[in-house]
Amino acid sequence: MSDMIPAPSDGGTGPVIVLVDSAFEPLIPKFMANRNKEVAAMREAIAKRDFETIRQLAHGMKGVSGSYGFHGMTTIAGRMEDAAKAADGASIHQDLVELASYLKRVEITYE
Repeated sequence: MSDMIPAPSDGGTGPVIVLVDSAFEPLIPKFMANRNKEVAAMREAIAKRDFETIRQLAHGMKGVSGSYGFHGMTTIAGRMEDAAKAADGASIHQDLVELASYLKRVEITYE
């Protein structure tokens, strides 16, 4: 289970292929829906400068995404968690943009 991140030359616009264990297939639609809800919640939280909410959501996302094989998401969520601890709104905003792009571009392949 792993992400196959697009080559740097594509500017982050191409698909992100994620290989997921087929045992998780029934769970993935809800998993993805929940991650999109969390992005929306983090956008609301950053508007309020609610770094604790962002930290909690990012921490949870970091753990669950790694368990399912979404290692790129794990990396982004980890950076967001660290940025929230430092109250670094600019970094969080940048990572939210990257996370939203990742979620739109991800293509899941079951193995």
